[in-house]
Amino acid sequence: MDLKEIYKKRKEIINGHMNELYTLAGMTSKNDAEVFTIREKICNDCPLKINNTCNTNLWIHPTTMETAKMGKKGFVRGCGCRLSAKQKSKYSKCPAGFWGDEFSSK
Repeated sequence: MDLKEIYKKRKEIINGHMNELYTLAGMTSKNDAEVFTIREKICNDCPLKINNTCNTNLWIHPTTMETAKMGKKGFVRGCGCRLSAKQKSKYSKCPAGFWGDEFSSK
């Protein structure tokens, strides 16, 4: 991710890191903690997860869960984010559409 992209996503990044700290300090609401736990489980089950990162060297088909080492039609590339923070950002979404929008007002 280049600096321009980081600047555009600064709200997401800061929110994720702050909520990560709030969670560690036990200052997260029960509802938020439940959403963060569900997101974490989804990422833990995803084949793109390597340690605490969404692997940018792999692509995934969101329906079939098939992975590829190069882009193909219908496949989405791993985002490269540090997942323990991204999962806790109320403004972030999984690029493959596995989670996101839980906090948007409808």
